[in-house]
Amino acid sequence: MYRFFVFVILFVILLLFVSCGVSNVNARKGFVAFLNTHHNNKYEIITFKSHFNTANMNPNIYWVELALKENPEIVINFEWDAKNKELYVPNYSNKQNSITALTDYQLQAIVLRRKLHEVLDKDVLYMDVSVFNHTISITTASDPTLEDLKYFSTKICSVLDNYPDTWTSEAHVDFKLITEVKGFYELIVKPNTYDDTNDSYKYYPDAVVINNYGSEKAQRIDNLIQEEFATASSSIYLKAIWVDQKNLKSLIISFEKHVPLKDKNEKSHLTEGVGRYQIHMHYPNLVMESLTYTDYNTIDREHMNSYFLDQLPEDFTFLIEHS
Repeated sequence: MYRFFVFVILFVILLLFVSCGVSNVNARKGFVAFLNTHHNNKYEIITFKSHFNTANMNPNIYWVELALKENPEIVINFEWDAKNKELYVPNYSNKQNSITALTDYQLQAIVLRRKLHEVLDKDVLYMDVSVFNHTISITTASDPTLEDLKYFSTKICSVLDNYPDTWTSEAHVDFKLITEVKGFYELIVKPNTYDDTNDSYKYYPDAVVINNYGSEKAQRIDNLIQEEFATASSSIYLKAIWVDQKNLKSLIISFEKHVPLKDKNEKSHLTEGVGRYQIHMHYPNLVMESLTYTDYNTIDREHMNSYFLDQLPEDFTFLIEHS
């Protein structure tokens, strides 16, 4: 009963917040007037709806999507404060906090995607570019060699360097086969115009990161370590894979050992991580070369990833700095 009354009180408070805001009808009228005054009927309103939630606690916030009439491919979205006649764009810089700036960004993003396709289409089977997320997914007929990765990096940089205000981070380039959900190799391409001073993770140029799920190769590795190390009383979970940055022919594989959680309920199937194994393995024949184990009593679980990154051999190091 107590919980019911608390819920009712919170619901009434939320209703009071909403009732204090600009009405939906007046908010839309005000926004249409703003568009006509400042943008001369250039946009079509696709979405205009209340965006009040517990995160913003502002009943005057609306979610807006606009399409540029002369080019419907250009769609922008933002939050609109109906009371203060201001827009807010999550995850964008202050320079892009206007309808005109958002439109220019989308126009540049379309041009950038087309330029990348012009430069790379002959070298790939398929390609998908997300300018906003700074990702490129490339499908190839076979796994890229180290020389292939450097070739792609040079070509991608030749485009990104011309759009520093649109592509504002390093590019994460995923290389996958046509049968894969995600590639084994992810190449970090750093445009010459990008400053990573404030990044918590600073990659070396052309660093190669390994995705430990989604690819046929990662699945083969997971199957191998499951067969070799998992038992009825001890399950294991693949946590990370690192590759020799000089030749891509050696891997370090980290996986976590789990044991049944100590519980009075004997029927419980819960487990807990107790430590991490690390294997050096030659690639692509997957021959194991060495094995080490680090218990969480020695290094706590929270700091284990950072510890392993610090202990990577020089040829495996892909980060200049990490937090």
